[in-house]
Amino acid sequence: MMNRITRACAALAAFLLLALPLLSQAPAPAPAGQPNRPPQLSSEELAKQPQTPGATGDQQRHYYFAEGKVESPYRIYVPKGYDGKKKLPLIVALHGAGANQNYFFRDTYGMPGLMEKYGFIFVEPFGYSDFGGYGAGTLPRVTVQLDPGIPPNPINARRPQWTPEEAQHVTDLSEKDVMNVLAIVEKEYKVDTKRVYLMGHSMGGMGTWYLGQKYASKWAALGVMSGGFGYVDYPPAKLKGIPIIADAGTKDTAMHGPQAQAEYERFKAAGLNVTYFEVPDGTHMSSIPTAFPKVIEFLATHHR
Repeated sequence: MMNRITRACAALAAFLLLALPLLSQAPAPAPAGQPNRPPQLSSEELAKQPQTPGATGDQQRHYYFAEGKVESPYRIYVPKGYDGKKKLPLIVALHGAGANQNYFFRDTYGMPGLMEKYGFIFVEPFGYSDFGGYGAGTLPRVTVQLDPGIPPNPINARRPQWTPEEAQHVTDLSEKDVMNVLAIVEKEYKVDTKRVYLMGHSMGGMGTWYLGQKYASKWAALGVMSGGFGYVDYPPAKLKGIPIIADAGTKDTAMHGPQAQAEYERFKAAGLNVTYFEVPDGTHMSSIPTAFPKVIEFLATHHR
């Protein structure tokens, strides 16, 4: 009996000797007030990852984000036929809340095939934080009346509890990260500056409304997926002349149905060129595979 206990203790001690170094390498929780970054490479590890300037295809990229004092990731797809001579159109895509730069790269969305078909460069910034908001994170939102039986978006339970000052700081950096990545891509690749587009889903849709009006002279068209129709006191006049496509699922937690139609008419009355469609029985996430190719096709038909 004693021998069995001795052997068991020895086995436990050996396990702890192996396990403790691994446990000590687990990432520590983010300090209070810091963005809740999704599980991915640390800033130090990310900085070591190789990059090939001017490369084509699907690429995980990064740069040193000086304002945020962190190495920031972004993901880019460049058509395989890109030769560095012909200018290509560019789509900047903004992910939803709680996600990262891989959001639109899911196989079910068919992004690479669409980029090859229409000849777009497609780039998705991280936006500094998974809940950064792209500059719009602290703006009051239009209230959305959910239909009976549609549960609230569960992602809201994961939102960081920042102070107002922290939240403003994070969303300012989120906006800056997007515009930095845009500048990096335009410098590295031959981009047709008359065909630069902005799109996003959910939080990224709200970011599209915000960055769309703030940098209106940059965009040939906008695509808003399940992002409502802007925020309280939204200045629609700033988007006059810019084609916009917006959508929601009929079972979405974003604006849809009669409420969306009312907003659609209000935007049209303000002189905006908005195309709106709904995905039948689409929820906040399940509508993306249907809506995504429609948005890309719409963007491909417009230029400044």
